[in-house]
Amino acid sequence: MLTFFLMAVLTMGGTSWADTSVAQHEMRGIWVTRWTYRSEDDVRRMMAEVADAGFNTVFFQVRGQHDAFYASTLEPWAAELSGKLGLDPGWDPLAVAVESGHALGLQVHAYINAFTLWRGRVAPEVSQPAHAWTKSPDWLVANREGTPMALNDQYVFASPGNGSVRARLASVAREIVDRYSVDGIHLDYIRYPSPDSGHDLASLAEWEAAGRPDFSQWRRQAVTRAVAAVSAAVSVPITAAVWGVYTNHWGWPEVSEGYSDYFQDAHKFTAEGHVDALIPMTYWTVRPGERLDFEVLVKDHMTRANGRHVYAGVRADPSWSVEEVEEAILAARRQGAHGVVVFEYSEGRRLFKRLRSGVFSVPAQPPLMTWR
Repeated sequence: MLTFFLMAVLTMGGTSWADTSVAQHEMRGIWVTRWTYRSEDDVRRMMAEVADAGFNTVFFQVRGQHDAFYASTLEPWAAELSGKLGLDPGWDPLAVAVESGHALGLQVHAYINAFTLWRGRVAPEVSQPAHAWTKSPDWLVANREGTPMALNDQYVFASPGNGSVRARLASVAREIVDRYSVDGIHLDYIRYPSPDSGHDLASLAEWEAAGRPDFSQWRRQAVTRAVAAVSAAVSVPITAAVWGVYTNHWGWPEVSEGYSDYFQDAHKFTAEGHVDALIPMTYWTVRPGERLDFEVLVKDHMTRANGRHVYAGVRADPSWSVEEVEEAILAARRQGAHGVVVFEYSEGRRLFKRLRSGVFSVPAQPPLMTWR
């Protein structure tokens, strides 16, 4: 709790998160997805642009679909890097990101998709190491009829209720931390794909062994156990991207909930001490009194901090004006969030000059964020 006390001291004495004239510890993060780089030069250029724009933290994606954008003994090199799954591309994206980011004063967190197993209608090719879809087909999540999720244009998921899937996730996190000087592990897709999922045989066996408790609550606990396993495996800070709406207690129409639709209990993540920060994907604008108001959602997520940090996820949607993005950042500060994370580099770079001269004009140090 010492670092939380230090954070409180840094924001006392007449200053506030909304006061952009005061230098402070504030998360100014940006997600860099695996779609946005294909070479060492790409990574170095992006890091330089991000640092120049006033960001202090990069969430750099290195695992998309049980593959690797780093040198792994567990999962094959991603096909996007060389054109062939499992083929060494001759360079290491995570190593370049850490080296170049640290040289510029940036924190670099390894951003990994937790349960997305594969994407697309064509199965993974033969590789070394073998891809999990090929080696462990029983990892696939299944619907209530017991039918495994079929390949499609989007992701198929590995099942959070399968202990082997949770163990692989923890091993991936441990391998990254052991091999690279990353500043944290960031978990995305740390959830089920739908309310109907989770009926695969391995999960049902675990559920039976647990005494057949309420199945929805058991699935929430399975996701939380996965986060806890990562927490136990590493000593660096852990953050989790969580659904923008935890529960829809406002009665907004046509809104999905992290808690009931995807069995993601963000409150448990912090209350049980498994993450150092939540990053809610609050990808809407400030719209007072209206459905899905960004500021209302950030305020609600702050109630789940449990003494940890909350960094508001801000979407840099191409249809949004610069003013709308800036207003979201200011709203996050008004609600006491410990910073923001912008999604994502390719959409956000059009804003870089404005952010640097505006809401990011005063330098800020990355927040102190580990309690472990």
